[in-house]
Amino acid sequence: MKHIVKLLASVALMFVGATTYAQSPSPFHVGIKAGANFTNISTDMKDYSSKTATGYGLGAMARLDIKKTYIQAELFFSEKNSKFEGDSNSFDIKSKQIEIPVVIGHKILDLPLFSLRGFAGGVYTNTFDDKFSGAKIEQTVKFDNFDKNNIGYRVGAGVDILKFTVDVSYDGSFSKTNKETGSRPNTWMVSVGYFFL
Repeated sequence: MKHIVKLLASVALMFVGATTYAQSPSPFHVGIKAGANFTNISTDMKDYSSKTATGYGLGAMARLDIKKTYIQAELFFSEKNSKFEGDSNSFDIKSKQIEIPVVIGHKILDLPLFSLRGFAGGVYTNTFDDKFSGAKIEQTVKFDNFDKNNIGYRVGAGVDILKFTVDVSYDGSFSKTNKETGSRPNTWMVSVGYFFL
């Protein structure tokens, strides 16, 4: 009987804590997040096909709640990998980037313990390091002659559970990062975050 009472008391305290968090008067939240990305670069090159490759990212986030709507900005470091396969050779690209996404979201379902969100916005990306490995293709196309700065878009959905947040998002590019090859990066990302404020 004592164990049952202790269990019920613990559950009650958990719900009290969750309700207190949900009713927090501060609309501003700061946290950290990390995740895996899956990148595919579409091109106009007929001799090569792009394959999706896995990378990672981590950074900080800040969110401003306006009732059920919110604005979220992030500062993110990402390492993205891309693979290309041709008839006679193949090569890999590894890029290190700084990303600054700013999105507007809406809480479709907003409960004390759980919320379901959808969001969309823009992403600025700066590539500060990239490495090629595998076959040399510089004689055929100048694939590495691309714009280091890029503006794209982000759409996605997420859930919040207490102070934890999980997002699934897609990033696309408004313009070609390399006009000679017609390159456009396409990235899916799955991330987990934690709001400590």
